[in-house]
Order: sequence, then C-alpha cells, then structure tokens
Amino acid sequence: MSASAAGPEFALVDANPGGSPAGHLRFDDEDGETYLEPFDLVETLTEILRGHGHRVHAYDNGWIEIGDGGLFAYPQLVEFTELDGETIRTACTIQCNHLRLFPQGLFEYQHATGENFDASIKRGFDQWARTDLMALLDAAREEPETCTSMRMEFGGEDGAPLRRRRIVFGPVAHFGRAQTEAACAQDGEEADGHDFCPCCLLTNSLEAFRPLLDADGFFALRLFASRDHDDGECNADCRVNGEDWPQGLDGLRAYAATWPTAPGQSMEFRKQYVVVQDAAD
Repeated sequence: MSASAAGPEFALVDANPGGSPAGHLRFDDEDGETYLEPFDLVETLTEILRGHGHRVHAYDNGWIEIGDGGLFAYPQLVEFTELDGETIRTACTIQCNHLRLFPQGLFEYQHATGENFDASIKRGFDQWARTDLMALLDAAREEPETCTSMRMEFGGEDGAPLRRRRIVFGPVAHFGRAQTEAACAQDGEEADGHDFCPCCLLTNSLEAFRPLLDADGFFALRLFASRDHDDGECNADCRVNGEDWPQGLDGLRAYAATWPTAPGQSMEFRKQYVVVQDAAD
C-alpha cells in the first residue's frame, strides 16, 4: 500500500461485487420520463460515522480513514430495487483494510430498505457502524473496549508450538426474542440469559469454525441464523472475510432449531460479526 494526498492505494477485493461508490441512479417518473439522481456513498458513510462520534477523513480516491488505528473503509453500491409502496431496497458493500491486521482487505454486505434511496443507504450504513465496525475497531486494540472477547490456545503438546487466538464478538442484531426473554425474567425468575449471550452463535456451532480457530491470520465471520416458529424452518447465512463459508451453515441451523418458542412468537433471527485473530502474548 502506498499513500498520497489522494489517498491510500489498496487493491479492491476480487470477490467484492460492489461497483462505483458514486454516480447517478436512473428512475422513471409517473409520466414515464427518465431522470437521473446523483449518489455519493463516501459522503454518506462519512456522515454516518461522524454521527457516531468517529474521527474520519475521506480521501479523494474514496477511501475513508476511521480513527488513527490504521483502519480504512471503502463503500460500493451493488444494486437497488424499487419495491411496492414506493420504497427502495439497497445492497452495498464496505471493504475494510487495516495496515497491520488485514492489509489484503475484507468486505461485508449491507442490505436495507427505506422510503427512498438515501434513507435505505443510511439505514444499512448505520447498522454497520453499530455492529461490524465495533468488532473491527476492538480487534485493533490491545484490549476490546465495547465488545465481549475470549482467548483460546491450541498446540503446545508433544513439541508442537503453542498458538494463542483471540475472538472478538460484535454486537448481536436480533429480532423476535428480546420480548420473550423479558417476559421470562418476570416473577423473580431468572431468564435464560446464556440463550442470548454474545458468544452463543459461534460457540454453539464451534466445530464448523475450528479450521479458522486452529490457524494463523485474521478472519471476520458473518453469522446469521433464523427460525420460523410457525413451521420450524431454520435458515442460516455464513461468510468469512465477505465470502461464503458453507461449512458453517449446518451448525447455525442446528442451533436455531434449539430456540424455544413462546406463545405468539413467529419469526426470529440473530446476526453477528465475529473476529478471529492471533492473540498478543
């Protein structure tokens, strides 16, 4: 990586499907006339990050430096869709590079819906700033400031080198369970607290991710599991550094199948960004 006043020159990840961070959108009005609407994802992400209190600097080439710890971000538009009810669904990616931890870069998707394109983009970026970014920032710190973490050791027997790994658990985005837990905690009874512990998505499907734990290097895991309590169907999504990791799907679906159903409960999901990295001695 080289840097100049124009910005750092990181290579874009080949697997990232994102396009340009800025340009024009083509829409048709009620009379069938076509018009163009400009967008600038770098400007939008910079605004969102500053709103969360981060010190940021946007370079001319679109890279955004976040804080002073060596983390850079680059947003790209994948696609947008006009839905019924005059709403917009957007899909973007944000590639992140860290000068020391992952100079080769990684990326993740942001999917959102809003009353217009700008509102949808802001919703997706805001969710990223509240969840994924927190894990990446804490991964660059000697001790995490906002996220739960744990350490694991591998090797060290029969002459094998001892390898220490740290796991940083980002905030859990969830739907359909918090109200049930609050109800369980009433009447002086203890709620099933570990059922919503930040470590549960990973530790309940740990064997699928052991190759990443028992390895060197930096891995960012997107974990998603859902359960339809009406019919019991469980689904999952799993990516590592932005790319599909099908080895994790069965474990995540099996964990979702264990979630208890409360009266009136329907769809439930949990989503989390988890970082696996080498631990400092």
